[in-house]
Amino acid sequence: MNSLYTLGVRQTSSIQSDLDKMRGGDFSAALQGQISASLAALNRTIDDYDSMAKREMIKAKQEKAYTRIQKFRSDYGELRAQFEDAKRSAVQARQTAQRSELLGPESSGGGARQRFAQSPTTSTHSESPFAIPPSSSPFGPNPSLRQAHALNEHTFLQDTETQLDSFIAQGREVLDNLVDQRNILKGTQKRLLDAANTIGLSRDVIGWIERRSKEDTIIFCIGAVFTFFCFWLIWHYLG
Repeated sequence: MNSLYTLGVRQTSSIQSDLDKMRGGDFSAALQGQISASLAALNRTIDDYDSMAKREMIKAKQEKAYTRIQKFRSDYGELRAQFEDAKRSAVQARQTAQRSELLGPESSGGGARQRFAQSPTTSTHSESPFAIPPSSSPFGPNPSLRQAHALNEHTFLQDTETQLDSFIAQGREVLDNLVDQRNILKGTQKRLLDAANTIGLSRDVIGWIERRSKEDTIIFCIGAVFTFFCFWLIWHYLG
């Protein structure tokens, strides 16, 4: 249980550090995906720690584990709320930057178009029968609709990229968890083999003691018989 508690503390600190980076202006999709995967891993760690605490036999350790679990769940809720706020801030900042980028060339070129419209040459060409009327422009009569459509498409692509990075980060986290579980299982197997070897050595020692006991019993019986035979000889010939 101590290893799970240490893992939970380390995951909490890592998520808090990533959130600080995000609040500092790093709104990259890779960082958001990493935070999402870390939050999912922290939630699994809390569940595992809770299940182990329920199986704890010592009451004092169980109560201490429940207190830690309550603290973990509170920290997890706060980190999740901070992440959602940071994501909203990132979306707002991205939309503001996109609007500025899309509206910037439009506003900067407005003066030139206005001067071009007020020039005599423009008025002369506007009276030509071959001039294209404003309503028949190939780009449509309303530029704001084009800008809104481009903004929505760009936002959709950004969200899709964020989701893909999140899935990749979650897959990487699952792979890391599987590697950790494999290492744990290998350590458990090694300890079981060591215990089996110890038990085998103990059995060998017990067998050697039993064989030595049998040999001592046989030697004692032979010695006793020889002693009684010597007594008989002494009694028979010297008595």
